[in-house]
Amino acid sequence: MSRSKVSWDRPHSVGDDVFRAVFESSPRPLLLMAADPPRFTMVAVNGAHARAFSTTREALEGRGVFDVFPADPEPTVARFVEAIRASLMRVMDSGDVDQMPIGRLTAPSRTGELVDRYWTATHTPIRAADGAISHIVSATQDVTGEVHERRSEAARDLLIREVDHRARNALTVVQSLVRLSRAETLDDFREVIEGRICSLARAQTSLAARKWEGAFLDDIVGGALSAITTPERLTIGGPRLVLPPDHVQAVSMILHELATNAVKHGALAEAGGALSVTWSRTEGRTVRIDWREQTAAPIAPPRAPGFGSRLIAQLIAQLRGHIAYDWPVTGLVARIEFQRTR
Repeated sequence: MSRSKVSWDRPHSVGDDVFRAVFESSPRPLLLMAADPPRFTMVAVNGAHARAFSTTREALEGRGVFDVFPADPEPTVARFVEAIRASLMRVMDSGDVDQMPIGRLTAPSRTGELVDRYWTATHTPIRAADGAISHIVSATQDVTGEVHERRSEAARDLLIREVDHRARNALTVVQSLVRLSRAETLDDFREVIEGRICSLARAQTSLAARKWEGAFLDDIVGGALSAITTPERLTIGGPRLVLPPDHVQAVSMILHELATNAVKHGALAEAGGALSVTWSRTEGRTVRIDWREQTAAPIAPPRAPGFGSRLIAQLIAQLRGHIAYDWPVTGLVARIEFQRTR
């Protein structure tokens, strides 16, 4: 049906051409459909509607509203089509205005690039003189900006909750470290606490660099060891692995405790010693870290575990992993294994 055959209900003092001009010049996309389900013939299309969907009036008018969609649409388009159909049928069944739920539809941008857009529509019935529904006006609205804004707000809220959770967790760990750490002098105590808090800070920095989605294992290892000795005494290597957020803090602190022991009592306590830290990914999601010290002179194993060893045991338990120690005369060899949670 052409635009010239549209019957416009109006006060007798206003001409058809005025209503047609209002319809066609509206900045909001408007579509007038016949109430002839299941076809819903498109009777009139304004310019805003044609532009919104990168088409023309001539390509739409006279066709059924669902004829413009593929016969076998992909799932996203199929859901969009079904939302339109359900909304129009609600108008026919109830005789009331219906607001279609927001749907996603891929459409060409002004540059021709296909982009996802989000749409809703208000479907309003028009009644003939006998009271029957003769037409339905669809007023479409592009709500892509609002959808993206809501998603951004949700993402910000999630990030704030995550940062709050991790900050509380970090403060709890600091309290435990202060309460449980031991040293013979106040200066030694300050040194111990400062080192462990710095280890926590490095873990938080690594997480922040990846927006709290995890951290690269080589960054964690490098951060733990870079401040304790010169590069020529270190051998570090392994595949590029990302640890999930709940592993980063524990692994960082384990490496710090081992590094502190190496500086005070092990391979890095005297000139000539060296340290190798390598890692690999074995079957499944298991991560293996090999810590190998090479001392310049024979070394004896510790007589009793200290707080550092007990802290490592607690951290290994958090990872649901295990650590094995060996004490050859050349220095500590430790193997750490745990499974990544993702």
